[in-house]
Amino acid sequence: MNTNQLCPQCQSPLPPDAPEGLCPACLAQAAFATQPEPGATQVTDEPAIKPRRGLPKLGELFGGYRILNELGRGGMGAVFEAEHLESGRRVALKVLGHQLDSPDARARFLREGRLAASINHPNSVYVFGTEEIDGTPAIAMELIAGGTLQERVQVEGPLPVGQAVDAILQVIAGLEAAQAIGILHRDIKPANCFEDADGTVKIGDFGLSISTAARRDTNLTLQGAFLGTPAFCSPEQLRGEELNARSDLYSVGVTLFYLLTGRTPFEAKNMVQLLATVLEQPAPSPKKFRPELPQGLVRAILRCLEKQAGERFANYDELRQALAPFSSAALVPAPLGLRFLAGAVDMLLVCAAGMTVNLLAFGGFMAFMDAATFRSPKVLFWMVTAFVAMLLYYALLEGIRGASLGKAICRLRVVDADRNPPGVWKALVRAVFFVVLPGLPYWVSFGFDPVAFMQTSSNLVRHGVSLLYYVVLGLLFCTARRRNGFAAIQDLLTRTRVIRKPAYQARPVLTANEESPPAAETLPRVGPYHVLETVEKTTGGEWLLGYDTRLLRKVWVRVVPPGTPPVAPPWRHLGRVGRLRWITGRRSPDENWDAFEGATGKPLVNLLGARQPWSQVRYWLLDLANEINAAQKDGTLPAVLALDRVWITADGRAKLLDFPAPGGRRAGPAAQLQPPPALDRSAEVRCFLNGVAVAVLEGRVPHFAEATLAAVKTPLPLHARTFLEKLPTLPGLDAIVAELKPLLHQAAVVSRWRRAAVIGGCAAFPLLAGVGFIFIARVMIQWQRSQPDIMELGQVLQQRSVLRMPWFPNRAAAPDDRTFAIYIASHFGQTITNAGAWSSFYAAATVSGDNRQFAEASVAEHPNPTAAEVAAADKAMKPYLRKEAAFNPTQAAWMPFVVAGMSLLVYVGLPALLAAVLFRGGLVLRLLGLAVVRRDGARASRLRVLWRGVVAWSPALSAPVLAMMLTPLVGAVAAGSLVTVLVIGLAACSLALPERSLQDRLAGTCLVPR
Repeated sequence: MNTNQLCPQCQSPLPPDAPEGLCPACLAQAAFATQPEPGATQVTDEPAIKPRRGLPKLGELFGGYRILNELGRGGMGAVFEAEHLESGRRVALKVLGHQLDSPDARARFLREGRLAASINHPNSVYVFGTEEIDGTPAIAMELIAGGTLQERVQVEGPLPVGQAVDAILQVIAGLEAAQAIGILHRDIKPANCFEDADGTVKIGDFGLSISTAARRDTNLTLQGAFLGTPAFCSPEQLRGEELNARSDLYSVGVTLFYLLTGRTPFEAKNMVQLLATVLEQPAPSPKKFRPELPQGLVRAILRCLEKQAGERFANYDELRQALAPFSSAALVPAPLGLRFLAGAVDMLLVCAAGMTVNLLAFGGFMAFMDAATFRSPKVLFWMVTAFVAMLLYYALLEGIRGASLGKAICRLRVVDADRNPPGVWKALVRAVFFVVLPGLPYWVSFGFDPVAFMQTSSNLVRHGVSLLYYVVLGLLFCTARRRNGFAAIQDLLTRTRVIRKPAYQARPVLTANEESPPAAETLPRVGPYHVLETVEKTTGGEWLLGYDTRLLRKVWVRVVPPGTPPVAPPWRHLGRVGRLRWITGRRSPDENWDAFEGATGKPLVNLLGARQPWSQVRYWLLDLANEINAAQKDGTLPAVLALDRVWITADGRAKLLDFPAPGGRRAGPAAQLQPPPALDRSAEVRCFLNGVAVAVLEGRVPHFAEATLAAVKTPLPLHARTFLEKLPTLPGLDAIVAELKPLLHQAAVVSRWRRAAVIGGCAAFPLLAGVGFIFIARVMIQWQRSQPDIMELGQVLQQRSVLRMPWFPNRAAAPDDRTFAIYIASHFGQTITNAGAWSSFYAAATVSGDNRQFAEASVAEHPNPTAAEVAAADKAMKPYLRKEAAFNPTQAAWMPFVVAGMSLLVYVGLPALLAAVLFRGGLVLRLLGLAVVRRDGARASRLRVLWRGVVAWSPALSAPVLAMMLTPLVGAVAAGSLVTVLVIGLAACSLALPERSLQDRLAGTCLVPR
């Protein structure tokens, strides 16, 4: 009971059941501490929290600390900026308030220190230690110079989209590290997200965190007071249910909502209304408060804010993938080859849909062409509808979703200046350019009449109009330059861009087996640490692996000889992720040691036994370049840069050490592991980074005297090799970092899916050509059966053209044009004068251009030839004409395989081999952004690439021959099926091989990203 007691904050009388010694108004005020809207209605108008009796005062000594400044107060105590007198380090000292010093509060407070100390991640506030000072629990933490995200929003207002997403992506990284060791935060909000001076955002205040291994804690104290900030808590957290990572994902969504809008999704005049709103009402869209926000970002936020946990993102990685397109990272323009490939896929899909509708509407292609011959209104309606549907296809899909089907398959997006889908109207304007303009010469010349196009008298006109389609389409890209992101005319006029859809590539990690520490009472001690094992003994001291029983974490302890100077102040204060953090140390007659953070992972030299993939190495190089750049600026660069002074952590980060890595294998003499001493500092840094790249990529210790000249002899993406070749000549570390950062977002390996895309791209044309051949063959057979005279007339006219060729022998003895005219008029006059038959699409396609004019003139000039003229013409023509059977490629069982084989060889195989030589790999590889290199990483020669093409295409080219051989034995259908299964099986086996396909293994090549 609290009868006759006063609230220590506002001095109001306490109700009898007041929890934690605070009145309800002050408890609500603490819960609403992060309500953002300036001027918004608060839970109470009581004055700010007053200092509690027992908390340290500014300027006084508090244990081993001098209190310098008060950073903030909360429900559990206060946080001060303090100086640790022994080390000189400035820390954030969190002190438990005396009024809340109950056993439960003390347990929660100390648990916060242990949980936070167990997380060693760049995006989590580092804890140096916990202790009790005059009976008061205190936690010494890393001092973050830049304040909290809440303070930043209060000063600057809502953040730009890129900056807000960047901050949340870092928060996600910190929370993911906590989750990896079984910790839920449970109190994520902008006030607990701290921003360092260099822009790094770190998650802190683990006061409400729990271990997922033991979830007996709830969000309530024993007295029933709610712990947390209701405006940022998930509904299940407010109901006191068991929590998982999706509860923290809800809070992340609220935090991002706040960073973008300056307010939380739910606000209310009192606690009861707020809780009811959070539990029952759907979250409003952030576009309501900031209309220009990208729709995809809004969808991601609203998915985080779903009431049911199962409807949110399943994990942090899913949320990261959804947010990555809206980060401030530079957009990657879509290369022209990939855009053309996406356009081809779209055209294929549109044509397939059109043919399907055509079949349903007309019953077949012949019926459609017959209707077109007589200018049926139904045909005109269908063609206009198809044209409008094509425009709407692009307008709706690209305008609303940001990508047509072809672009989505090729992982491309269309965006406006705000990275939003461009909207229907802009997408419609874009579609008009590449759908209407290329076909404009045809529409102007022939309108919607395909028969008129086929009946045109000049072959030059017909072929010219067809060619103009591709000329106009190409001219749309005349403005595309690398410097403007390959922007075509339609991109510039609509202020849109086609970009590659960004895909977040997680930093690869090392596998590290963490063992549980043995019982502490059986271990020797150095200072406050129990020694787990001796890592290494050197002439300069002894390295031990220690264990902090208070914070439950491992540390490195270096025992040094008496008289060794203490760690210099600049190195004591280092807290960058690229360096090993010094925790504490001691110099006395009896003890001389220093304690450092216990980094998991391995020394770099211990990884040199095997080649490391570029997907990992690029991160290590960037880590080292960033650290060396920062160290040069603050004067903390190690005196020696060497391979044995680099540590790779378990989460895949490179740390620069000031001493040889403990436990590192001796890969050679010390002089062999570092750049030559004769180099100046700038050249030494470049030589060191190049040596690191050579060492880990080749799995060997490089000869540093030649490291700046040696090329890495292993397959690498072309962009990686270009960077390594430029590295020795880059002017400084800023330039090195600027070159490295974009490489993190580019493909590092060729996945099986990409290799499958290569096979699919190579097989697409033969398959489509085969389907088209079968379709055309069926149409031709039907036409020939219905109009046999048209085919025979075409043969006669074709023979006339052949006889007029300069190379034809004995041209003088050949029939003249009058003879041909009489023969045509007498045998085909009725067909030519039959308006329906002669104007049909089949007749226009078979007899066109000059031949058509000659046929019509023959009938006009010889309407009624005499019997003598006909007999003479027949006699003269007989030696030059032969009766050909109607076109039927399926008449002989083996004929389809002959046609397929010749078609593959002439139209696929030979062009593919030619493209392989011209493009050093082939057009499909170029479009997919791949290159062919040798096993030592050098570009493959054209001759080797040609051999690779022969190996790759040999199964497809030999399949028809094998089918012909099998046809007499098993029949055409079985032979074709067996050969098809064999080719598909070979392709599947090639894909099943790791990293390199069968043709690459036989040709001694590798596929790498460009």
